Amino acid sequence: MASILDILIIILDFVISVWNAYASGFNIGMMKKTRDEPSALQRVFSYAGLGLALVGMSYVLAIVLSFAGASFGYLDPGTVDLILAFDFLVFGILIIGLGIIITIQSIIIASQRKSIGNILGVVWNVFAGAWDIYSYASGFKQSVDILRREDRDRETDALIVIIVAVLISFFIVYAAYKHGYNKALGM
Repeated sequence: MASILDILIIILDFVISVWNAYASGFNIGMMKKTRDEPSALQRVFSYAGLGLALVGMSYVLAIVLSFAGASFGYLDPGTVDLILAFDFLVFGILIIGLGIIITIQSIIIASQRKSIGNILGVVWNVFAGAWDIYSYASGFKQSVDILRREDRDRETDALIVIIVAVLISFFIVYAAYKHGYNKALGM
């Protein structure tokens, strides 16, 4: 059973994913609005934020959908374990990789525009990145073991849940991205 802290972390991850999508849309909209040719690095940072939003949202929704499916009797505990192990391994490594890019971006911004908000952003990103790496390293072996022992029947159900999570995530992230993009353009 999920603890209150687990639920709060999932809610926080959801909110951060929506914010990342909105901020990426806003950044991309501002690049278009100013008509300055953005550097390749600026584009990488903006699209990394968008990618992180999609991956983070997919991670959260896969967890929520798997527990909801189990609660309503559609998924057995072994299938939930399989979904969570896959979710952890695949989305987890993507979150770490994209998070490192975002952390580098926040360090660059904080070094250029020294403010308490930017510095706190760097502190948060470094903490979150370190926590993600620690959690990934701690749970890697257990997740791999779960994936190795699962049978084919559960894989189909798990894959369906993951695909549904990614599709729902795409629409949520797109809506937040589009809102940020339109806001930057004054629409």
